[in-house]
Amino acid sequence: MIQSRLLNFISSVAAVTLLATGASNAQEIMIWHDKGEDGLRMIEQMAELYKKDHPGVTVKSLSMPTEQWFSRSIAALNTNTAPDILFNDNTRIVSIQQSTGKLSDLKPEVDQLPAADKSFLTEGDWTASTFKNRVVQIPFQRTMTGLGVRKSWLEKVGDQPPKTWDDVLRIGKKFQDQDPDGNGKRDTFGIAMQAGDAPSITGGGISLLVYGNGLPHPLVNEKGDIVIDQPDVSKAVTEYIKLFTEYKLVSPETVNHTFTDMYQLIEGGRVGMFRVGNWNVGKWDKQPPAGDYVVVAYPSFTNSPGALVVGSVRGMAVPENAKNKDAAKQFVKFIVSKQAQQISLNNMGGVVRSDLDTAAVTPGLKPFLAADVKLQTDDFLSSAFPWYLKLQESYYKHLIEAINNPPKDLNAWVKTTADKLREEQASLKSKG
Repeated sequence: MIQSRLLNFISSVAAVTLLATGASNAQEIMIWHDKGEDGLRMIEQMAELYKKDHPGVTVKSLSMPTEQWFSRSIAALNTNTAPDILFNDNTRIVSIQQSTGKLSDLKPEVDQLPAADKSFLTEGDWTASTFKNRVVQIPFQRTMTGLGVRKSWLEKVGDQPPKTWDDVLRIGKKFQDQDPDGNGKRDTFGIAMQAGDAPSITGGGISLLVYGNGLPHPLVNEKGDIVIDQPDVSKAVTEYIKLFTEYKLVSPETVNHTFTDMYQLIEGGRVGMFRVGNWNVGKWDKQPPAGDYVVVAYPSFTNSPGALVVGSVRGMAVPENAKNKDAAKQFVKFIVSKQAQQISLNNMGGVVRSDLDTAAVTPGLKPFLAADVKLQTDDFLSSAFPWYLKLQESYYKHLIEAINNPPKDLNAWVKTTADKLREEQASLKSKG
């Protein structure tokens, strides 16, 4: 009897000890992001999957408006109250690192990625995720842009989706002249653009034409040299201006439009060709334009294939002062795995892998997932040069002036503008 009680007592102590050990090993990883319900749902599903092989780890996330995410993240990093992981677009992650310098270098985690997972990550993904030779995030989603063309309008004017820039101009004119929406009015436009501010006219216009033609830089190269007067880039600049002036294929109000105004034209059924992001299609395949579009690569100025444009690369970063830094570093390696990528695809449409089950994705999303699609990634040089955004603002002013008061010789205008920008660049550099 005494021996039995002693054994029961020892068993009870052992059980309590095991429970205490388990409790001490249990960790909760907190992720901050600005991706709303889609992001919350995605991370919840990833957490359930991850827990199967890591039973002591709980993963939770908190979503907040972008500006709040910025301010809270910087404050938390500077006061040693940071979450374990920050999830956002690379430009925002880099901005956090520029402000604080307190994100971990994830190079060791990159080296530990399985070869099968790492093989899907491109040089552009790593460039976007690196700042001052530090890998500040593990990339796992690409935000991609292609050219959308209304299918019903193509049928109405008897044409096929454009492959070259000449196709775009021909089809755009048909869309404006042949009443493709059938309302008996001349109230449609060939192409939707936005030109209401510097990011709209450059990032949402010229850069798409440059990157869509497979060119690496729209304003300066990796050395900081102005490139707008190089022949291939100059072609994109002059053709962009001609959309407003000579070709007149955009709404006259485009000079005041930001992306919200542009979307109103698209969703209102007044424009035939428009930018489509892989973030748009979840909505646009269900409500206006309700799937009435086909997505193609940006048409080339030559006979070479055009490209889809990777505008940003989303990833997860680990603060140096994260409470559960080691556990967080293990989790960010998991997000490139095939199972985690499938969850990312199902919830947010953005992935880096091309070996996933795409049977359930909407038609609008499928072109972004094609294994043979040509991609050109944004050069992200705004994070490399502190003067870049101010130079871009100056460039915008020259461009909007040329649109409102078209120069007689656009090629001469490009050369003159390039020289003016070089002077402005020198001034900006001198100011530090």
